[in-house]
Amino acid sequence: MEKSINDIWTKGFENPNELSIPKVMNLYNQKSKLLLEKIKKTYQTDNKSLIPIAILFAVGLSLAGHILIGFYGMILMIGLFFFNIKLLNNLENIQITSSNYDYLIAYKKNMSHVINATTKLLGIGLPFAVIPSFWLFYRNTEVYFNLINKTSSLNLVVIVLILIGSISLIGTIIYKISNKILYGNLLNDLENIISDLKYLK
Repeated sequence: MEKSINDIWTKGFENPNELSIPKVMNLYNQKSKLLLEKIKKTYQTDNKSLIPIAILFAVGLSLAGHILIGFYGMILMIGLFFFNIKLLNNLENIQITSSNYDYLIAYKKNMSHVINATTKLLGIGLPFAVIPSFWLFYRNTEVYFNLINKTSSLNLVVIVLILIGSISLIGTIIYKISNKILYGNLLNDLENIISDLKYLK
């Protein structure tokens, strides 16, 4: 279907005399439906990949002797999976029937909400989710006891704050890079369609 629409699209603009506003609008409607379906499938595939990763994470660390950390990490990833499903449902529940243009505007706004919500989750929540795993890993080691016994309370607070900031920054950067790779071109296409429809209106 996508190929046929692209063929019609290309041939139509090669012969402008055959074009009319209704025909162009119909092509944009079909093209936008395909694009939104691509975004949806990409989001679903990306989210579903969390499940096998969570299982492998738990099994791998359990075999390495870190059962608690493994299952703790698995629970966090599964929680992120359900969080993403909730965000995806918000996209699918957009109720605008006035025009394809208005629907795409609402979809773009909701996509921005999804990206911002995930960025905040990783920037704020990730450090407080990851730090307990460090404690679980080092709690019975010489490194942990030396740090507790030989470091002042003030320095411990500084170390924790630096750790929180570092994890937050790294998590946010990784998310933005992966988001750019997965959705960058799709969101640019969405923006272009909206701009073209606005011009046609």
